[in-house]
Amino acid sequence: MFRWIAGGLAVAAVIVLIAAFYPNGNTAGRGPQQAVGSSLPALSFPSLDHHEISLQSLRGKDVVLNVWATWCGPCRREMPALAMLARGMGSQLSVVAIDQGEDPSVVARYVKEFNVRFPVAVDSSQRLGTTLHLIGLPSSFFIDRSGTIREAVDGELTYQMMSDKARRLLASDAKRS
Repeated sequence: MFRWIAGGLAVAAVIVLIAAFYPNGNTAGRGPQQAVGSSLPALSFPSLDHHEISLQSLRGKDVVLNVWATWCGPCRREMPALAMLARGMGSQLSVVAIDQGEDPSVVARYVKEFNVRFPVAVDSSQRLGTTLHLIGLPSSFFIDRSGTIREAVDGELTYQMMSDKARRLLASDAKRS
């Protein structure tokens, strides 16, 4: 009898796992992609240089907004690419990173270690992650000058991927101007 119950539970567990990870119509539009087409939320976060970073103040610029954490392996691999993007596209594109839920001193050590020169803020209550429907970290948002999220990516981006997306954002904004 016990073998039948254990076998039944194993089959049920496999069915649940397949249903959870098999792509279907119910998964479309979940995660950060839900934010595409919407405006940046009116949130502000303390930056590591003791200023506030208001998402509303980013209007008028093309922006890559990266949501991350120091403990996240893919975030650690992605950070040098973000730094290179910020250096390479300087005046055309703003790169901003918002850490999720960590102590500012931990984030400051990380930023120093990786020689990050773009604005970094800490969202200690993780409001941004909730508002933008994050599933995981890192998540990147490509935002036009009007403050509209044009593209969202859940997961690690290579330099080439983020550079291509940033160039498309810049080109589409140039067409709208």
